[in-house]
Amino acid sequence: MRRAITITVLSTLAGLAQADNTNTFNCSNFLTFNGNQAQARDLLGTSKETLSWNWFNCLNQLAPNGLDRVWETMKPSDQVYLADGAKPTPYGTPFTPPEDVTKQAAKIAGMNLKRAFHNLNATQQVDGLTLEMGGAVPASQRGKPVRFQLLMSESTFDYIVDQGVYNMNGQDALTSDLNFPSTSWEVKAGWLWIGEDATYQAQLEKDGYYIAQAYYQNKDGTYEVGYAALTALHVINKLVTGWVWTTFENVNNHLYTVTNDIPSQPMTNSTGPTPAAVPVNTQFQGWYGNLSRYELIGTQLETSPKLLANSQLESAFQTQSSCFACHGTAAYSKNDGYFNFAQGGDAGQGGIVYPTEPVPASEFKGYNKLDYVWSLKRAQWQRP
Repeated sequence: MRRAITITVLSTLAGLAQADNTNTFNCSNFLTFNGNQAQARDLLGTSKETLSWNWFNCLNQLAPNGLDRVWETMKPSDQVYLADGAKPTPYGTPFTPPEDVTKQAAKIAGMNLKRAFHNLNATQQVDGLTLEMGGAVPASQRGKPVRFQLLMSESTFDYIVDQGVYNMNGQDALTSDLNFPSTSWEVKAGWLWIGEDATYQAQLEKDGYYIAQAYYQNKDGTYEVGYAALTALHVINKLVTGWVWTTFENVNNHLYTVTNDIPSQPMTNSTGPTPAAVPVNTQFQGWYGNLSRYELIGTQLETSPKLLANSQLESAFQTQSSCFACHGTAAYSKNDGYFNFAQGGDAGQGGIVYPTEPVPASEFKGYNKLDYVWSLKRAQWQRP
């Protein structure tokens, strides 16, 4: 019963409106910029950090179902890029986890089968490496990977379906560049796996982590079901042509995640919080108690700042991490496949150099640009 109360309290806190502060930002239709993109761009120019925090707060309000946070109701990529390349179900279609997951969940204290279950199906970062849990995590979790998932908004999903690029067949048939609607969003989340360890869960709750219901599939086909703690949320949208890139982390991540050095060291972020983010973090953390242990690392517009990384999502290559530059290489060629943005060189991670400036247009001859959306690389072929 104790855990059930804890999860309910967390959900209630997530839905608290702007109490005890003077913030008048309207969250009602923020995913469409409240129908006024020009005003949103003005706010972006005034303080991109303030607007980023307002978006983060809106994403973490209670969704209309009264159970989940708004971003949790977005469409996960595993429900878009299906393993058989089939057309995905419409946005908002109720999703039931695998039967083995629901059976296990029914036996776990506090689990609510009406709430979202996050399929934490990814562990590899962009460079192919994993981020390990360590430090203050229980012995049973040390050395195991932080897990990830990617979700998208309705505008993003609808465009992918309308263009038929949810599978490789559609991408292979492209004859021109993609151009997503300006109301497109994606979020990428990082998670510490808790399982059913109530003591560990209580420790993470004390350190300000959001706790959610989750599962993942083992290599042998069986499922792990339990709780997970949100370490990071990377948020992007297309309010401007080059997209807006903003990223948040829990301030206590260094206690639970470690570098791949020998011996390992606490994982920290070398790119932020940026100087402009620091006072905005202080203001919003004071306003929103349920988000007070999360901080904005920074917001990137084109190459300003030049580097921006999330220590949970781009751990080992923070010194070469540019959201805008790397995603700007999202492109597909019928003859050569996806564009390879990892270039050889002595200065890079393991002899690999990642772009921190836009790659010249001449490099994309024969490619169709994917409008910064690298999640399309998760698509599969649909076979007859």
